[in-house]
Amino acid sequence: MVPDFVLAYTIVIVLFCLIYFSFASIPFLFVRLDVPEVSRLFRGLFNAHFWMVGCTGIVAAAVFAASGRMAFTAAMLLLAATAMAVRSSVLQRIDTQQSAWQSGDTAAMRRLRLIHWGGMLANIVILATVASSVRFIL
Repeated sequence: MVPDFVLAYTIVIVLFCLIYFSFASIPFLFVRLDVPEVSRLFRGLFNAHFWMVGCTGIVAAAVFAASGRMAFTAAMLLLAATAMAVRSSVLQRIDTQQSAWQSGDTAAMRRLRLIHWGGMLANIVILATVASSVRFIL
């Protein structure tokens, strides 16, 4: 059996990844996404976020499986699998909009902002869900 404090630390690490994305994505609301350096950082933020959530979700699932809590194991596996599955499609959509902007499509920046807002909203929903489940762990 895994001690309860290890489970708590595991959830804190997953929450840290989610909170980091929430805070790191806010500055992108105040800058133009058509600047090449900013667009590379923007894409890199989403890429790093999906990798971090996927990896920490797998580690959390392993810890919960070792503790015998199968519901949390399934939830963390679902979080990790979703992050890894969505990663390629979101990055492809970002690349498509950045290429469209370079080709002269003026509406591409609006669509890129919608991707940004959608990612932030989805992250907040996941963050709230994980944070509200902490009380069931201990």
